[in-house]
Formats: sequence, structure tokens, C-alpha cells
Amino acid sequence: MNIHKLAMLSLVVLSLSGCEALDPPAPGKNPEFSPTYPVTPDPKELRKITGAIYSAETVVPLFDTYRARHVGDILTIVLVESTNAQQNMTTTAKKEDQDKSVNPIFLGRPISLGSGYSLDMDLSNKRQFTGQGQTVQNNKLVGNISVTVAKVLANGNLVVQGEKWIRINQAKEYVQLSGIVRPRDIGSDNAITSDRVANARIYYGGTGQINNANAQGWFSRILWSQLAPT
Repeated sequence: MNIHKLAMLSLVVLSLSGCEALDPPAPGKNPEFSPTYPVTPDPKELRKITGAIYSAETVVPLFDTYRARHVGDILTIVLVESTNAQQNMTTTAKKEDQDKSVNPIFLGRPISLGSGYSLDMDLSNKRQFTGQGQTVQNNKLVGNISVTVAKVLANGNLVVQGEKWIRINQAKEYVQLSGIVRPRDIGSDNAITSDRVANARIYYGGTGQINNANAQGWFSRILWSQLAPT
């Protein structure tokens, strides 16, 4: 295989890998955000006769706030994410070198190369680099997403996860969320703001023509990849 075929094969592999990285997961295919269903107790365990009046398996609370607290319960997350970041950077590098030597003297007389040339040397070198960059980024995500309780931790905190997909014409938008919720932060309406979700993982994206228009083409991704020469 000559070098031209190898280069073309590398370009194809990079373009395909870039396309795969941009494609979002299909609904329900990512276990990190898949819905969790309540565990159904074994009927045989429920029919066990212990002689006691109270049974933990069949407890019915006298007062129920309808807040999520068991595996499979639904909880509403109010998205109130907002980030503002700005970074300024200026780099200046400067270096100067200067070397000077006089014509050596031998036996009281300066050494000469003839025709008026001497061995006097005066060398100087100067280099300077200046770079400046600025990055400004503003993001805001507002909305609601309902998730399910995936696990109840030993301290009572709830591990929640879920996703929401919306299809508008030929485009799809999705929101995926996972994290840990403290039960006392849940409001009476069974909702909690996203800024109170610990270890939050929030993803927002979409598919379709608008999303493709905002993304770089395969050739541009190759030029901006780490493999491109600088």
C-alpha cells in the first residue's frame, strides 16, 4: 500500500470516528439515563404469617406527601442552569543576544587578514513573540424534566436518572440528567431545582438540519484535530 492510499484511509477513519462522536445515543439505549421501575415484591414473601399485626412489606402510611422516596418513584427536576465564563490571556516572550570580540594582538601587533580585514566581531540576535487570546462563553438551560429514582442510598439520598426526547418536524431534541438528590430538598410539589442535584450530569443536544448546520464538517474536524500538523 503506497503512502497516498494510506493517507486516504486515515482521512476516512477520522471522518467516520468524528461522525460517530457527534451522534447522540438513541432514546432508552443508555443505561445511565434509562427509566427505573419499582421492584415488585415476591407474593410468597407477602403471604408469610409471622403472627405480628404490623408487616413492613405491606405498610400503608397514614400521611403521604407523595414525594419521591422509593425506587421507581418519579421526581421533577426544574432546570435552572446558567454559566458565564470569561478568560483573557496575554503572552510575551523576548530574548536578546549580543556577542562582541576585539581583534587579538600577537607580539604587540594586531592580527590582520590583509586587505584591511580584521578579526573584530560584533554579533547580535533579537527574538520576540507576542500572543493574545480571549474566550467568552455564556450558557443557559431552563425547563423541566421528570426522572425516576434508581437507587436509595444508605443515608436516604436518592440516585435519580432520566431523559426526555422531543421531536419537532424532522429534528429531535433531548435532555438527559442523572445525579443524587437529598429528600429534604424536594418541595411539596415533588420538584427540585437542578442546582440542588449533587454530582449532576446534564446533557442537552439534538439531531437534524439545524444541529448539523452548527457542527463542523468532516474535513474541518480533521484540520482541527490533534493529528493535524501545527
